[in-house]
Amino acid sequence: MQITEKQQQWINSLVCERLSSNENNLRLVDAFCNVRNESLEHTLKNEAYEEDEAGNIAYYLIKDKDENILFYFSIKCGILYDLFGEKEKLRKINDLFHFLVELEKDPSSTKEDKETIASILESIRTRKGLVKKELSKISHIKKNQIIEDLAKESEDNLKRVGKTFAGVEIVHFCANDNYRPFWEKLNIKQKMGTVVFWHFLIPKICELRKIVGCECLFLFAADLTPDELLVNYYKSNLGFRDSNEYGTAIPLYDYACKFMYQELKDIEEKRKNFYLEFNPDEESV
Repeated sequence: MQITEKQQQWINSLVCERLSSNENNLRLVDAFCNVRNESLEHTLKNEAYEEDEAGNIAYYLIKDKDENILFYFSIKCGILYDLFGEKEKLRKINDLFHFLVELEKDPSSTKEDKETIASILESIRTRKGLVKKELSKISHIKKNQIIEDLAKESEDNLKRVGKTFAGVEIVHFCANDNYRPFWEKLNIKQKMGTVVFWHFLIPKICELRKIVGCECLFLFAADLTPDELLVNYYKSNLGFRDSNEYGTAIPLYDYACKFMYQELKDIEEKRKNFYLEFNPDEESV
């Protein structure tokens, strides 16, 4: 059942505010509490304002009409890469790049060779992956072992060599424990974090996609519990999935976390469905 007008009005009364846009937030964050992960509380009270002001990580506060902070999240740009044979193939693509740069300068290279080389170099530079037919166009006499090896790969595998995916990382996603009881008393059937994600965070991502390419949203779930409650929450409520297909450069503190991601091509449709299915059907209650 879709969201009611009253529920919508109350959610719309909340404010999503950039942390460093209001100096009063330096004082307001002192009332924030999260006993499940104290490091998230510590970050908000200590490093967050400076990081947000510098533009390194964008921090957002979700506040009610009385300036109470119910939730905060932070996002930053990131990049994912395809894990398929990544280490060895990245070495090959690096060797290929340097070989082609020299080959492009070779006066004996034909015009067609140079055009093909320029196309391959552009694919490498923009990290779109390689196309088998491009490699086959290079004159046989100009080929070396690197090209021969790469040409033996299947078309699908070759397209994945060195390919990257533009993304946004959710760095922090944290509720104020002081307001969990308050939220539970409201006539809102969705969890606080679920509402924040679909109503406040996703619109930021949609706005970003209007001005820059962005394919994925990802995070590192700090969940060491045997039943993976947090991981399952991110899957069922927020639409993420865990996979070994992609990788990313991660800071040391994230090595104990599970990498999760979701593609953004249908994200606006998913957001619409969130409101349409906001309340459980009466028959299922």
